[in-house]
Amino acid sequence: MIRFAAKTDVGSRGGENEDTIGWDEGRLIWFVADGMGGHVNGKVASELAKSTLLAADPNKGTDLQLIDAHKAIVAAADNDNSLEGMGSTIVVARISGRSAEITWVGDSRAYLWRRGELRRLSRDHSFLEELRAQNILSEEQIKADPRANLVTQTLGLGDPIPSITETQLRHGDRILLCSDGLNAELEDSEIAETLTANAQLAVEAAVDDLIERALTSGGSDNTSVIIVEYLGAKTGALFRRMISSQWFALFAGALLAVLVAAVWWTTNN
Repeated sequence: MIRFAAKTDVGSRGGENEDTIGWDEGRLIWFVADGMGGHVNGKVASELAKSTLLAADPNKGTDLQLIDAHKAIVAAADNDNSLEGMGSTIVVARISGRSAEITWVGDSRAYLWRRGELRRLSRDHSFLEELRAQNILSEEQIKADPRANLVTQTLGLGDPIPSITETQLRHGDRILLCSDGLNAELEDSEIAETLTANAQLAVEAAVDDLIERALTSGGSDNTSVIIVEYLGAKTGALFRRMISSQWFALFAGALLAVLVAAVWWTTNN
């Protein structure tokens, strides 16, 4: 069982909201796309990413679907000079069974919240992250670098290579997808604190609270949040069902027969 909530807010910057959120409950996919290239152009790019994903062949890998979205944005810009330079970051979550696959391009993020702890699932495609990976500068030097906020991969520009990671889910896990409008205003520790404070409430409350805190902190960019809560069976419940199942009874009976035969063989030989 899955529950989710989603919301996007233009923030204090005004103009067109360049963020686009979307989902397909039948295919169990959710995504946040953050457009760039000017208010109108950014919205066109993120909407193209959305329409491409929703129309994609469900048997096609999400990374290949994102490449198709990239091509769609490039084609649209090629056909209309006024759209030149537009692009979009994107992060996608797809759930299959007890597994969540996260695919992304750019700096829109995915987190996993589990029992009060927050873990980032995605790694930004940004110059800042590249500087961190080199491990030659202090965090203060990295953040002071004028290139730190540059995004290094974007749908619609260059040759993006989507990144993919997968994580196993437990009952009560919450996956958070967001545009950088959220993490630009709130530290990861503040996001974790907000999610934990809303742990016993519906996901809608958690989404609203995160958006509100981002706006209160400045809301300098469009802010989008999706929370997907996994409510699959608990491990204990699965084990109890297995024990009570007919197959388990048959297995136990067969095992007992083998043990009896082994004892008989030992005592008679």
